[in-house]
Formats: sequence, C-alpha cells, structure tokens
Amino acid sequence: MKIFTIVTPLLAFAILGCVTKAFRNPQSENSFHLEFLKYETNVDLVQSVNLRTGFFHESGETAFKGCVIYLEGLGDSIMNHRPLFQYLSKSGYRVLAFDYMGQGGSEGKMNHSRISTSLEFQKLEIATQAKYVWNQYEKVKGANGQDCTKSRKVVIGWSTGGLVAYQLAFEGWANGVVLLAPGLHTRTLIGEAAESPTLLLSSTSQIITERTLTRNKFENKINPHIDSIKPQSPTVVPNFALSLIIGAKLARTWDIARSVEGIVFLSGNEDTYVNRENTMQTLKKKAPHFSVFAYDGALHELDNELPVVTNDMYPRITQFLDQQSQVKLNLTTELKK
Repeated sequence: MKIFTIVTPLLAFAILGCVTKAFRNPQSENSFHLEFLKYETNVDLVQSVNLRTGFFHESGETAFKGCVIYLEGLGDSIMNHRPLFQYLSKSGYRVLAFDYMGQGGSEGKMNHSRISTSLEFQKLEIATQAKYVWNQYEKVKGANGQDCTKSRKVVIGWSTGGLVAYQLAFEGWANGVVLLAPGLHTRTLIGEAAESPTLLLSSTSQIITERTLTRNKFENKINPHIDSIKPQSPTVVPNFALSLIIGAKLARTWDIARSVEGIVFLSGNEDTYVNRENTMQTLKKKAPHFSVFAYDGALHELDNELPVVTNDMYPRITQFLDQQSQVKLNLTTELKK
C-alpha cells in the first residue's frame, strides 16, 4: 500500500474557532436535479420514508465520462458539498446523491438508519439505500442524452459514508471507491466533546460543529455549508451510533478484493472524529492495494478543507475516476472484439 503524507499548515487560530466573515447565501440549485423518492423500508416501525435524492449534472462544456455516487457523513447534507460536486461536474462526471433518513432534506429519523444489520432490517442499511438510489437514476438521461448504464459503480464516501463505501467494496457491488476520512476507526470523544467530554451527557449539546470539521472559515467567499447539522450529536441517535460502532468494528475484519480499486484520503491527527493512524494500519492489512494520501493538519471534512488540501485532493480524485472510466472503456472494447 502506497502512503503519501502531505503536510499542510495547522493554523492554530482556526482550531480555536477564530471568527471570520463568510457568506451563507443560498446556492443555486440549477445544477442539481432533486426530488423526493418514497422509500419502502418494510419495517413496521419505520414503514415508508421520503428521501431527498437526485444528482448534480455533469457540465455540458466537457465530454461525459460517467456517474459516481456520493455518500455523506453523520449530520450532513448533500447540499453542503457543492465545491466537490462542481469540480467533478466540470471534469465530466454526474454525481448521484441522497440524504440519509432524518438528515438534510430527507424525512424520517436518522436513529432508524443502520450500517450493518440482519436481513429483516436490511432496508434500513445505508448501503441498501445507496444501491436503491443508483438503480433509480442509472437509466436517467442527462442533457447530453447519456445515462449511467455504461458507468462502473464508483462510490465516493466521506466519514460515515466512507465506511459504507468500504462495505460496498467488500460486498463487491462497488467497482471502485474513493474514501474521505472513512469511519473505520471512530473516536469516542468526537467534535466538541474532545475538549469538553461532559457535553456528551446532554442530549441538547451540539457535538458536531463546523469549527471541528474544517479549518476553512470561507473568509470573504460563500460558505458551502447551507443546510444545518442534524443530528447535532450522536447521543440523540443512540441506535445508529451503536450500529456505527459495531459496523466499523466488523468492517475492520474485511479483506477487500484486488479487483476493487480504491484511493483513500486521510485527515491529520488533529481530526477529532476518526483515528488516522489506526485507519492506515487497517488499510495496510485489509486493502493493501489502495493508494492512501494523508494530509497533516487537516480536519475531518476534507472536501471542504483549506485550498492547500482541496487543490491537491480534487485532481487526484478525478484522475482516479478517469482511470476507472478508462477501465470500463477498455472492457467494452474487448467485449466487442
């Protein structure tokens, strides 16, 4: 396994939460195709849930290269990742995405979501919902008249979504994965609780905060964090939090087949949500063929980190996607011979 460590400035003032001016004007949704899809869980307590799903259109200024699906983190929203989506769009990719139950614009309760569970409750698994969303949009044609049927299944997952992407790699559903600070080794005292552990004793305390997710203060530019953080703490979703812990522990036993390619981007040791060193060790043992890039000093939300991180990471992601796209092209050519 190749590990590349990239040093970035720590900017201690950012860690301390220094206030700067940022703009939170609602972003244009012109590039998004969003809708509510009724998702049947087949679980009596949950029944059906309206999930906010859709895709970020590929740019019409470049050739269409294929589709990817993005999986968000805990307390997250698909609307909060426009910078990454725009970069992928301009590179020729359509980004499928959805909000988990009770997050972003989706209805329901995040506490009902699961990482890995029994067959009876399988539709509560985020991985199952990801497959459902892919199937829903696989044959939808874009402005260029092309759909996702010829795309390799590539999953980009951040944090909790990174853990789910790893699960999809293990299952063999994903052909390739891009993992951003994946939740393979979550910390016990996350976010604000890293400095104030007693916050975990209160269900009203906000544990997951923007200042603990990224050093980027978006000074004098639009802050991409448009939707609010919900849930604000894992303590208000104890069933999911337990599933996350169990799922991560289980995932650390999985060997990823060499036929599934992967690239991993890790934050610095300052990340209060996941443990970088332990993640490296697990990947070295269980997915030694994955390429790993580590950004010293970076916090958890890598795709919304400082430019010194994103300016390096974004091109590496698209380079990996281009390689996946080329693999599909080569396979198609071979089949036609």
